[in-house]
Amino acid sequence: MSYNIHQQVFALSAASNILSACKGTQQALQSKLNSALQPAITNAGIGDWTVVWGPQVWKSNSASATTGPDRVWYIARNPSASFGDVSYDTYVLAVAGTAQGSLENISIDAYVNRVVDFNDWVETGITNPPEQATTVDQAKPYVAYGTATGISTLLTVGNAAKQTIIDFLATIPPTSRLIFTGHSLGGALSPTVALALLKAGLLKNAPGNVFTYPTAGPSPGNGPFAALFASAFPLISDGPASYQMWNGNLANTLDIVPLAWGIDSLRSIPTLYGKLPFIPAVIVGAIVNGAIDRATESGLGYVSLQGQTFSGATPTTPQTVKAFIQIALREHTLAYASLIGAPLVPPLCKPASSTEQARGLPILGGLYQAHLEAMEMERLDKEGE
Repeated sequence: MSYNIHQQVFALSAASNILSACKGTQQALQSKLNSALQPAITNAGIGDWTVVWGPQVWKSNSASATTGPDRVWYIARNPSASFGDVSYDTYVLAVAGTAQGSLENISIDAYVNRVVDFNDWVETGITNPPEQATTVDQAKPYVAYGTATGISTLLTVGNAAKQTIIDFLATIPPTSRLIFTGHSLGGALSPTVALALLKAGLLKNAPGNVFTYPTAGPSPGNGPFAALFASAFPLISDGPASYQMWNGNLANTLDIVPLAWGIDSLRSIPTLYGKLPFIPAVIVGAIVNGAIDRATESGLGYVSLQGQTFSGATPTTPQTVKAFIQIALREHTLAYASLIGAPLVPPLCKPASSTEQARGLPILGGLYQAHLEAMEMERLDKEGE
């Protein structure tokens, strides 16, 4: 079967997440990914893609064997990728989303209440650690501190040969095409790192040969940041289907994650799947209110990046928090795969439960924790009878 360029890029994005449910030390996870990534891409049957940088696994606590990877990213190349009628030497930088056992990724979500002045960071050097802004000028572009720290890792951590992506991208011919992609957290990090590299003058391919293809990403920053991104990466419609575009976030209207972190969009979450029963409504409402408080504390008005949306069939209203999580996870993962029609790239490890994939995701991570606590209370009640 032949896959179009968007399906190929989405499959490469999916391949960055094959460690998502795995736990282990950084060294163990790195070894596992080194062995599995290229075969996974080859077996997907998406064309002549070869891993040319990385893959790189990074953990804030590299020695921990009980947590998952905090960051995974790699670059693949196809010397003749078809973009309709024309083929290009093409590189894809794929950034993984939230791993289920990553504590650092949970903290990224928590840090939407702190912000970084994007222009100041670029001007002082994006290889320097981002610094939290002490004041906010609403006319300037800002990104969440968590997002900035996430892309700082992508920019400064080198591969086994100590070569960073900045070093590698400097070797790409200007005539080659370069695509930044990622899903979920990767859907926020990949367009942001692309813009940071572009504004820092580190992409000699820019502007005509550089594209972004984020999917299901939460908003990385405020309105001026979204406007800056749109001016640097104009939205390109590239086919009849909603997923056939460049430089815009592809978002399912029934997916909770892209609704973070705009206040109005967050407020729509409790009734997204219909009117919930009383107890689930209280729990979902409380988690959402906490997210709204964090976003408000930032002093920003978070605004989603430009893009396209799609909608599937409206799900049956969930009657429990667990059912709410399961629907939300389906809308965050399988709905995109179904729309795009890319080949599935199987994970290397299976999650412990059907709801564990929610760990670390915006809103859903809090609901997952509430679900676990409710189960524990139920167990203790039964023991006390």
